[in-house]
Amino acid sequence: MPIAIDINDSPIVRGIKTVGIGKKGSQELERSLVEEIFRDLRENLVDPVQKGAFFAALIQKGVTAEESILKNAFAPGVFDDPHLLAKTLSPDAPPFIQWICGQILSGHTLDVATAQQVGEFLFSQEPGDGARGLIASYLRVRYETNEEYEGLLKAIEDTLEPSFKEPVPAGRPIIQLAEPFDGVTRSYFITPLIAEFIQRHNYRVISLVGRSSGPKMGNTLLDIAKAINGQFAQRNQDLEKLTPDFGWFIDQKDLSKPLDRWVDIRRKTIKRPFLATLERFVNPCKARIVIASAFHPPYTEKMVTVCEGAGFPGAIVMRNGQEGTLSFPLNRSVKVLCSARQKDGSYIRQEFEFSPAHILEHEIGQDEKLAVPTLKDNAQLIFKYKGQRKSGNIMFDDRVKVTTLALGEALAWVERNIIN
Repeated sequence: MPIAIDINDSPIVRGIKTVGIGKKGSQELERSLVEEIFRDLRENLVDPVQKGAFFAALIQKGVTAEESILKNAFAPGVFDDPHLLAKTLSPDAPPFIQWICGQILSGHTLDVATAQQVGEFLFSQEPGDGARGLIASYLRVRYETNEEYEGLLKAIEDTLEPSFKEPVPAGRPIIQLAEPFDGVTRSYFITPLIAEFIQRHNYRVISLVGRSSGPKMGNTLLDIAKAINGQFAQRNQDLEKLTPDFGWFIDQKDLSKPLDRWVDIRRKTIKRPFLATLERFVNPCKARIVIASAFHPPYTEKMVTVCEGAGFPGAIVMRNGQEGTLSFPLNRSVKVLCSARQKDGSYIRQEFEFSPAHILEHEIGQDEKLAVPTLKDNAQLIFKYKGQRKSGNIMFDDRVKVTTLALGEALAWVERNIIN
């Protein structure tokens, strides 16, 4: 999805927003913007993370004759040698990482072991932010491979705080709700009510939350958790306590300091890198089933594959829902892809399609699109629905009904088909 370009953005940010969209959306830079970026490069005004992110995306897109002016900001021949360009963009990175950056710029993908090594660098305190921006941007623009996702996720798991590596207390099975971390701008969250619904079916529920890295900066599930005075787990042992009504929340800053530090790096790279997918599938509490959403069709299978690689026995990924949430729209069908692990370690999958009109037995002409959904109003709707099983907001109530009934059916299929 293209990002709105603000004339108040710095030249390099406008450049990233132009060339860093993706395989189908990246555009050529206008001559005036090329000249602005060139000037800032010559005057050393460009942040290393953004420099790496910009040139990674530009090389992936292909440098036009107009854009080749930027070559003059570097030593002769830099653009003709990927490894020399990598060293130029990340002069303070370890030699191995410089070599990896050159390989990436040359079009190579990473195997699982190499991706894990790269991840260990990305989440370290070692110098080399230019390399961090380059790697995150290039992988994102060309799309990460399943092997790269697997290796990077292993590196992330190594960053977890010791309190979240402790054994999980015995008890009811755990379901992990995996909302996107960048939130919503046009609808209300119903996630705490999804958690409450699931817990009434003999589960414990955790929701991973954290600061938004952008580029969308709407209300997040972290904001909602604070607005409803949600209970935050500080360690796995907390799950031995009486389960809160809306389940447990785990704040990313408590779970992994390196992950939380990357929020600030990601705000500089502008576009959403691999972490936008992987941060939701870190599994500190050894959840039995994860429930997530993918707005764009190609990501549904990719996310299920990531879930399977992460070791979740079951996964539920909905597509075409309300962007930025686990809730269903009211005026269009939603597809849900389910996965269940078998005794031999393989997985079987089943896709369902749910029609809100069929569940509600009435048509919704146009779905709700809020201008400014406030946290206070959202919290009040959640509390009122929990107490009375209706909130007074018809569309909110319909959304809870459609979402919970559909997820309940998907959850039943997964449970029937998991073979331990």
